Amino acid sequence: MAPDPIALNEGESLVVAPILSKPLHVRIARHISNILSPMAVSLPFIFLVAFYHANNLFAAVGYACMTLFFLSAGPMLYILHGVRTGKFTDVDVSVRAQRTGPFFFGLTSALIGLLVLALTGGPRILQTVLLASILTGILYMAITLKWKISIHASSLAGALTMLTALYGTVVLPAFSLVVLVSWSRVVLRRHTLTQVIAGSLVSMALASLVLALRGV
Repeated sequence: MAPDPIALNEGESLVVAPILSKPLHVRIARHISNILSPMAVSLPFIFLVAFYHANNLFAAVGYACMTLFFLSAGPMLYILHGVRTGKFTDVDVSVRAQRTGPFFFGLTSALIGLLVLALTGGPRILQTVLLASILTGILYMAITLKWKISIHASSLAGALTMLTALYGTVVLPAFSLVVLVSWSRVVLRRHTLTQVIAGSLVSMALASLVLALRGV
C-alpha cells in the first residue's frame, strides 16, 4: 500500500517515502567503529601503559591524564570544532583532502606533550608512546597527500603492539579486535581492505622499531 500523503496547502500533497533502516551488518559495523575508535582505544591503552611498573599510582594517573590530553582530547576537540564550523565533513575526517590539518594539529599537540612530560619527569614509557605517535603521524601525513590510510586500524594495532611488549603474550588474543575494526571500516566504505591492512602493518612496524630503539 502506498504511504498516505501529507497535506501542505489546498491542492498540494507530499508523499513521504518509508524510512528504511540500514542493514544489520552496517549498524553493527558502525557500533564497532565507534567503540574501537582511536579516541576510545587511547583511554585504556594509556592507563595500562602508565600503570606498567608504576611506583606511585596517583602520579601514574596524573601523567596518564596529561598524556591523553595532548594525544587524544586536544586533537579531538580540534576536529569537533572543525565539524561544527563545516571545515570537516565528520569526526572521522573521511575526506582525504581534509586530513592534513588534523594531522598537523595532532603532531604539534603530541610534540608539546612530549616536551611537557620530559620537563616534568614523566614516565619514560609514556614519552615513548608520544614519540611513536609523532613518528607515525609524520609518516601518515605524508602518505595522506597521495593515499588514504586507516587510522582506526593503525591506532589499535600500534597500541596492542606496545601492550604486548609490556605485558607479554596475554595481549595477543586482543589482536582479533584489529580484524574486527578493519572489517567495520571496510563495511562502512571508509577504507579499502588494502588501506586497513597497510594501517595495521605500518603501525605495528613503527611501534616495534621505536620500542627497540628506546630499549623497551
